[in-house]
Amino acid sequence: MTELTDTRAEEPQALNPQAIAKSLKPLLQEHAAVAEAQGQISDEVFKALQSSGLFSMMFPKRAGGVGRKLITHLETVAELAKVDPASAWAFGLLSSVSASAAALPKNISDTIFTTGKELVCSVAARTGTAKPCADGYEISGSWPYASGCMHADWAMNGVNILDEQGNIVDAGFAIMPLRANEQVKIKNTWQVAGVSASGSNTVTADQLILPPHLLLSFKNLRSGASDDPAVIAALEPRDRWPVEPLFPLTVLAPMLGAAEGILELVKDTMPKRKIIGWQYESQAGSDILLGVLAEASLEIESAWLHIRRTAALVDEVSPQRTLSGFEKAKMQADCGYAMKLARSAADKLMDIAGPGSFALNNAMQRLWRDLNVGSRHNALNSRLSMALYGRAILGIESNLELLADIGPKPSAENT
Repeated sequence: MTELTDTRAEEPQALNPQAIAKSLKPLLQEHAAVAEAQGQISDEVFKALQSSGLFSMMFPKRAGGVGRKLITHLETVAELAKVDPASAWAFGLLSSVSASAAALPKNISDTIFTTGKELVCSVAARTGTAKPCADGYEISGSWPYASGCMHADWAMNGVNILDEQGNIVDAGFAIMPLRANEQVKIKNTWQVAGVSASGSNTVTADQLILPPHLLLSFKNLRSGASDDPAVIAALEPRDRWPVEPLFPLTVLAPMLGAAEGILELVKDTMPKRKIIGWQYESQAGSDILLGVLAEASLEIESAWLHIRRTAALVDEVSPQRTLSGFEKAKMQADCGYAMKLARSAADKLMDIAGPGSFALNNAMQRLWRDLNVGSRHNALNSRLSMALYGRAILGIESNLELLADIGPKPSAENT
């Protein structure tokens, strides 16, 4: 990562998640190939992540956490991703979703976190149903791409909420136990060319009965805000974070880390790598390749500038005021554009590295594959994100399901 991102250089490692992540990188690198083959974070790495405390770094203070800023989370995930983007992807989502679960009302969080070490995965797509029954709700459905589910204890998945006649009356999230539960299963469906270790398999539920408090309906969430001064005073900054940009930012972080990892490997090899068939002592002796290196480096730095701008809106602005739909559309555009820059940088760097970088025993090809697969997630689609922002600029209605309102542009005095 560039010097611009090293904002806590003097902070003790015990208090600095980035420093902890950096110390874990040799272990992740050692087990990256095993994690890819097994389709999940390796046991050794998972145990190290657990003992490091990184999984709970984003928990609110009322749940025993330290309430880290979002940018800290993104930087930490990116640091791990420099050697294993897929494991970092799973870690990033597990730690982020688990922290969100820990911030839920106490009756819910107490049900989930009986030991304090539980982890929660999530699929927001409403590919399941919740039907009312005598004991609460009957949950059935199938949720693919449940990143981190192989190490999760609970799944917080999207559902359409039905009435007794089967009509959709609301939507929300069903919080389902994944362990020792006959009605909930994980199907091994994640057979892909990259990001294999994320373990993004399919979670299924068949007539699972959940008590009412484990179904989060959007209607109740929207109406649940309190005007009690004591309740408002107890809110922490993360309680005011906008939901819409959190997922794109979380899955973008490992992609930026992957690009940085390739950059570091290319920088290490250029001074000693020959250009076969050309009269240069090394790649570092070619001004053309040095120019390509510089351009790729600037693209990665530029991607971080966009992400820091968006993270600052979450960390610094949203606790003070509600972000506008226009700002959220711009945040989505920042994420999509940063993705485009990261992938462009990686391609340039692989051009420098040459065909040898695609050998199966070369770490670069795994970083490149993970980046090229992960960066194609719909949440990071550059063209769709640009189209959304273009709509916001012209005052045209939104085409993003999660963000219905994309206006108006805030006045200068409120920015």
